[in-house]
Amino acid sequence: MGPGNGRTVARPHRVLHRRFRPRPAPPPGPGPLRSSGLYPGEPEACRRNLRPFLHNLAYLALLLAVFRVYRIEERAYQGHAFQMLATLAFLTLPLHYLAPFRWKKPLFIAISIAGLLGVGGAWVAALALAIAAALIGVCYLPVSWTARAATCAAIAAALALARPRATAAGIPETVWPIVASMFMFRMILYLYELKHVRGPEPLADTLGYFFVLPNYGFLHFPVVDYRTMQRGYFAADVHAIQRRGLTMMLRGTVHLLGYRLVYNELLIPAADVHDPAGLARYLVCNYLLYLQVSGQFHMACGMLHLFGFQLPATHHHYLLATSFTDYWRRINIYWKDFMVRIFFNPVVFRLKRWPQPAALALATATVFLATWLLHAYQSYWLRGTWGFTVPDALFWGILGVLVLVNVQLDARRSRGPGPAPPGGATASPSSAGELAVRAVKVAGTFTAIALLWSLWSSPSVAAWLDLLRRGVYGG
Repeated sequence: MGPGNGRTVARPHRVLHRRFRPRPAPPPGPGPLRSSGLYPGEPEACRRNLRPFLHNLAYLALLLAVFRVYRIEERAYQGHAFQMLATLAFLTLPLHYLAPFRWKKPLFIAISIAGLLGVGGAWVAALALAIAAALIGVCYLPVSWTARAATCAAIAAALALARPRATAAGIPETVWPIVASMFMFRMILYLYELKHVRGPEPLADTLGYFFVLPNYGFLHFPVVDYRTMQRGYFAADVHAIQRRGLTMMLRGTVHLLGYRLVYNELLIPAADVHDPAGLARYLVCNYLLYLQVSGQFHMACGMLHLFGFQLPATHHHYLLATSFTDYWRRINIYWKDFMVRIFFNPVVFRLKRWPQPAALALATATVFLATWLLHAYQSYWLRGTWGFTVPDALFWGILGVLVLVNVQLDARRSRGPGPAPPGGATASPSSAGELAVRAVKVAGTFTAIALLWSLWSSPSVAAWLDLLRRGVYGG
């Protein structure tokens, strides 16, 4: 038989085919942790490396020691709540770090619910979970978006009517600030997202958006954007995200210590203002009390970074603003983004056939009207009283007019010759003259905001005018 015999050639091929037949795929599951620091199918950002992680954990331990020594936020809402939540984050962070990627978000939700239980107790946690289940459950109903939004609004209205009578019915007062800090603004953003997506959002993403660990330690919580939070989840190397979060928490610690110094040592009562020096001291120190809010926001978002949520900055050197639009962009950036997305952009889009100055003016006025109303809404849920006062209305009205004028000037400047700074940012000074002009702008903006802040914190317009009279003329 020659070499061309089909039978002798076919046998080796059948043997080779059986020998090199690919094995079936393994059943789904996390699989073993590889020497590369990744479970099968995990993103590169999850790569585990004990050395940088232990460095970050030691950094967090040092921060916890600072919190205890200086009693950070012990006088804030719920006393030791923040320190308890920070300790819980420290104890559970190694477990979250080592867990497979697909288990990380459910584990974070479980840790957050444990924090809710630790802060509020079993009864408060049960009530908060029941309200949360109702609101989130409505968002998953197979009905139109309008029906879901209307049902959520009806539940909120029913809870608002029930709040004054809730204490007599055995519902603790602490339930309302906790539920409000979770849903009063973030539900608006979440419903906005549902309106613009085709299918339902994953349940783990939804729960991870509303149940966030640092939420239960602060009355005022940053309005985190839903889509920004999901896009930033393990968007970079986990160790780099954690380092950025630790830096934010350190900055928040400095802000809170600065607030304590101002409040306890430098601030004088308004009744003690009798000369220009006393007025200047009161105006500056009263405005610097905002360090408490900026410190809390840095703490909250920094803690979220520890669990892989990469978020943008909450504030950006707001004391160095050079104009009122620059101030609006720098202070409480999450609120500014919230207002732009929900109110400013839709109004400008609807008025796109109008002249640009008119559209910008109406959109800016809408933003500040909504800001005033939503701050009063926030005051009701957090404190039980509406914030509709004359000083409050004047503060937001005057600030809105000042920002509106700056918006028109910026828009006219951007249409002029020469490139405008990207995003409306202020260009860096390149000479001594420009630096001096910038310093004057910063001083003028700071003075104007400090005056407005004193109006906002005054019990009445008459009391504020009396403060200014005593400060300028003495008495």
